[in-house]
Amino acid sequence: MSPINKRKEIHCTDMKHIAVLLALLGMTSMSWAQADPGTFSVIPRVGFNLSTISGESLTTDVGTMKSKFKAGAAAGLDLEYRISAPFSASIGAYYSREGCNYKDNVLDQRQLGTYNVFSRCYFTIDYLKIPVMARWYATDKLSVGTGLQAGIGLWNRTHTESQEVKVGESGRYTYSTDIEKTNVKGNGLRNVLWSVPVSVAVEYERVIIDLRYSIPLSKVYQSDGKHPGGDERVQCWTLSVGYRI
Repeated sequence: MSPINKRKEIHCTDMKHIAVLLALLGMTSMSWAQADPGTFSVIPRVGFNLSTISGESLTTDVGTMKSKFKAGAAAGLDLEYRISAPFSASIGAYYSREGCNYKDNVLDQRQLGTYNVFSRCYFTIDYLKIPVMARWYATDKLSVGTGLQAGIGLWNRTHTESQEVKVGESGRYTYSTDIEKTNVKGNGLRNVLWSVPVSVAVEYERVIIDLRYSIPLSKVYQSDGKHPGGDERVQCWTLSVGYRI
């Protein structure tokens, strides 16, 4: 099997993501939420996220497989303190499965030979996320929040599947029936990633639907003598449903 190498690229889309979240605020009028200052709430949440790693790719002898979005699960809870009618502060703890999928290899070569073609490849990282946030309630149903979030890496792996393909004299492809699967733990990843969560939430009868985007501050890979690092960063959208207790 040919070795697989990481390649770095830079994608800057964070400002577009923030604009989508903030645009939702213009869909309602302003009035303070009806809640008693000095009260605590516990908010368990469950949901899913869509994440990718900007600049991440796998390079094989067939070509480069760029990263794309990957779905994952998210679950946890927040402890929220109501400072005043329109403002609150919270701290949370969440399990979040993130990472990226890779685009499949496309074999468009006509030269005679045997090639390993990769498909169904992905990179998974499990995080314990701890967000500390401030929230402003525009109405009793709509709020926006932001803060600082630590993501502690718990587990990771890169999964690849490859299939041998022979190109004959006529240009015909012959695919092997054997598929080789590998699972490799990544090296050189940072143990803690920092990000800025930006959240828009709608609440009705204690049920809270929360959409948030995490602006990445940290790079995924370390930069030291053993690991050159790069500018790869986790970009993650999370949609969750919670209940205020």
